Amino acid sequence: MIIQAELRRKQSEYEGEACSVDKVIELPAQRFKQFSRALLADYDFIAENKNAIRHDEDARHCLLILDADGTDGFLVDPQGYNYARYSAFVPNARSLLTLDMGIDRSYLSPVEPWRNENRDEMLRVTLRVEGKPDYTLVLPADEEYLDAVKAYLDIDAFADAMLCDIHFKVPYIGELIRDTDCPAVEDYNDFAEALEDIWQKDGMLLTYAAVLEAEKPDTLHRACELLRNLDNYQRITEDAYGYGQQRLQETLGLDDEAIYELDGYMDFEKYGQDCMENDCVAKTEFGLLRRLDPPFPEQAQGQQMFQ
Repeated sequence: MIIQAELRRKQSEYEGEACSVDKVIELPAQRFKQFSRALLADYDFIAENKNAIRHDEDARHCLLILDADGTDGFLVDPQGYNYARYSAFVPNARSLLTLDMGIDRSYLSPVEPWRNENRDEMLRVTLRVEGKPDYTLVLPADEEYLDAVKAYLDIDAFADAMLCDIHFKVPYIGELIRDTDCPAVEDYNDFAEALEDIWQKDGMLLTYAAVLEAEKPDTLHRACELLRNLDNYQRITEDAYGYGQQRLQETLGLDDEAIYELDGYMDFEKYGQDCMENDCVAKTEFGLLRRLDPPFPEQAQGQQMFQ
């Protein structure tokens, strides 16, 4: 249905120009606020209604976007695009409507947000808001998805929602993080992004698990710092013999051929055992672990060192 109404605005880029409103669309307050802050983003309510706009030489034809909980609005001429290519804020726009003008309120029931499923799921949390169905948030996520979730739940910030049922994709990683600070959604998302970075790297998850057991972080923020600093740790997969060869190569800069020639002339196993003690290598359920800088203390409370 085409609705026509002449709106003349005194302070806008269309000053003195007649604007014909072809359709009026009402948005939930949170989504209207999101729209007003990012007019040049693509929106479904523009994409789905841009063809309802007529074109003639007598007037500029527009959509009128209204705040469902307020009186203000925006005149939008998308020019065939899915964003507000041309727009003007209209204070108290609702007062300009006439009784014969229908309002499309189909967008008041927010569509469940769509997440970029090209990203691996690292963890998920359930968001609980009074008067709303529980929403399962999958992380990591980009800002557009997070903003859409807040609009869907009609909240200004994730702090307005209760977090419950937190599930890590790798359960033993979640069990090793004993957070006492009640992390925010943003903290979980930072952690999920960092975990995503090592997801496809061989052995890195086991290295991280060993680091968590040895370092015992008491906050998610600290666990995330350790995750982003895994280059400072070495999980030892060799026995003492192999570790001795590796440390000799590191110390003297020897290649594999030189190590091979030394075999039979040197007790690599004894040297490796001594290096493990000197390097303060820690025993964990996930293997031996060496911290490069600084090394683990020789005697750390609750931490078993290599003997």
